[in-house]
Amino acid sequence: MRMSSLILRTAVRFILPLTFLYAAYAALKGHNGPGGGFIAGLIASVGFYTYRMSYGDRAFHRLLPVHPRWLVFVGLGLAGAVATLPLVFGQPLLRSASTTLYLGGSEVHLVSAMAFDLGVLLVVVGVAVGMISRLARSWTGDHRPGRLRGRPGDGQRLPDAVTRAEVGGHGRVRPRPWRQPVHPRHERVAGPG
Repeated sequence: MRMSSLILRTAVRFILPLTFLYAAYAALKGHNGPGGGFIAGLIASVGFYTYRMSYGDRAFHRLLPVHPRWLVFVGLGLAGAVATLPLVFGQPLLRSASTTLYLGGSEVHLVSAMAFDLGVLLVVVGVAVGMISRLARSWTGDHRPGRLRGRPGDGQRLPDAVTRAEVGGHGRVRPRPWRQPVHPRHERVAGPG
């Protein structure tokens, strides 16, 4: 879904960096107070959705060029590693370690819970962006991968590894990244009759 408001697009240019800055603040403040990775992930997801709503699908995928599934995998891996790493050193699960860095005249307190919060943030952003993408595709009439678009009710399916946009005009199968739009020429498949 894309809203073609010039005011919204102009405002999003200024609001999106502030949204990400506030998400970073919530993530960094969260290990000592309210907030953390979950809230920061929700804030960042709202920023991503607002950008997608104002600039469209292509611009959104240029902003976030990875599939949301990879954000979930990396986030779960990071959170799981931080949670289980203390077991290697004989400490209980989810034991937090801390250190202090002295930069110039100031001290920076680092806690391993911040890495855990970063993993949670990536999972929340990945899940939210994936859900928003899936809902937007179904709402705008874009079709699910693996479905052919013939006459209603013909029930044709492509093999799981091939989508309707990958079938070329010469019978070859072309690989297609998940974010490229489907060309209208590939949406119609000749059926019987």
